[in-house]
Amino acid sequence: MDRRALGYLTDLNRNVEDALTVLAKLAEYPELSHEGFTIHQSYFREFLADANIEVMDALEDFELETMTRASKERVSYEKRIRDPDDCYFEVMRREEELRAQGKPSKIGILHGTRSASRKEILGSPQTEDEIESDQEEGSDPDGEIPASRNEGSP
Repeated sequence: MDRRALGYLTDLNRNVEDALTVLAKLAEYPELSHEGFTIHQSYFREFLADANIEVMDALEDFELETMTRASKERVSYEKRIRDPDDCYFEVMRREEELRAQGKPSKIGILHGTRSASRKEILGSPQTEDEIESDQEEGSDPDGEIPASRNEGSP
């Protein structure tokens, strides 16, 4: 279905309205002023309304298909031009938003085969309170995980 259908529907509505105007003038004659003739005008209006609904539904379906096709093309294009490293910028922006709201970071640390020191993770030296709490937990002051706690990892 193309966009000209809406113009055709407009023409149909205009022509039926003209026909209804002629029927109203004819109903002024005493021979045609009975109820049976007047009901024909109602039939015209009902059929016109049905035609309008069918055409508008078909146009809606056509537009939805067009929109879906265009959306898929846009997404495909954006995937082609998107830099894979953009996700890191999005994470940085989100972390800044969280910091501005006073909320904690959502970035977690994954422990692999290599033990990371607290300095590597946090990027700042420990305070005396942190050193004491680490010693109570059984880790050494450098923030490394003791070998006894790291035995289960490869």
